[in-house]
Amino acid sequence: MPLVVHAAGMTIDPIHTSGLPDSVAAGVRRAAEHGELLRLHRGSYVSRAEWADASAQERHRVLVRSFVDVQGPAAVVSHRSAVAMHGLPWVGGFGDRVVVTDPDRDRGQVKPRIQRVGGAGRSPDAVLIDGVLVGTLAETGADVALSDHPWRAVVVLDAVLRRGCSKADLRAALDARSSRNHRRARTLVDAADGAAESPGESITRWGGIVLGAPSPVLQHEFRHQGVFRDRVDLWYPEHGVVVEFDGRQKYAVTGRETLWDEKRREDRIRRHHEVRGVARVTWADALPAGQLPRLLSEAGLPLGRNWASAWRLAARRAL
Repeated sequence: MPLVVHAAGMTIDPIHTSGLPDSVAAGVRRAAEHGELLRLHRGSYVSRAEWADASAQERHRVLVRSFVDVQGPAAVVSHRSAVAMHGLPWVGGFGDRVVVTDPDRDRGQVKPRIQRVGGAGRSPDAVLIDGVLVGTLAETGADVALSDHPWRAVVVLDAVLRRGCSKADLRAALDARSSRNHRRARTLVDAADGAAESPGESITRWGGIVLGAPSPVLQHEFRHQGVFRDRVDLWYPEHGVVVEFDGRQKYAVTGRETLWDEKRREDRIRRHHEVRGVARVTWADALPAGQLPRLLSEAGLPLGRNWASAWRLAARRAL
């Protein structure tokens, strides 16, 4: 029996007209016509108010549950749909199509609301989330590493490691699949680090790897006169360079006081005798085609000899 995992975030129960008395089903359809309910797909509805309050991840979980409720648990929810069900971080949208792995299919099938990935006789290891059979953290990490954009994949891989999944589990899940993307996926798994505390940190670190920068120490602490401790996202000790991901939105709530505290923190870090350069990186900088190469170089971090071509190549594939 699969392990039962509790879903993260709010839970919205879809309403299905299948099996309801005709009069009740007609009432559900009238509620949709009057704007009280939102039609997800044929025979499935949800409260419009709850939908409006839900995040993109929560909405995708509702789509997954509505599909499984109607179609039955014949396949295992996988890929980005499994990311949503596990409540893992994700860069970009989830889309309106539910992704499942079907062990009875050799080839994939894509329809407007469902994508079936052929399992070719392999039944993925799964857990039960909200009554839905979902690939384990290791299965989900392997799926994403093999099929999604590297910047998205490294965010998920860091997160599954932080949740307690091991690299050995991820490699075993990769080895159970046949795919031409194995080498790239193993590179991503090797580079993943559960010490990353945010998606921004993950993509910044991966961008540095693509550029041929040295490996950083994550969450390094600097001590100042035995009083203050300042923890930084990425620390490159051989070059004395600190790289901080600046999410911007983290300052929006508390305003000027937080900005002032952050300025004083950065001043302390810059004055530390080990630090020779600091780079602050935003989302736009860290994503492919961003200004990450310039920022790292200006801070004093050496890049690989072919960094320019590697960065151009990364920018060719839209995130």
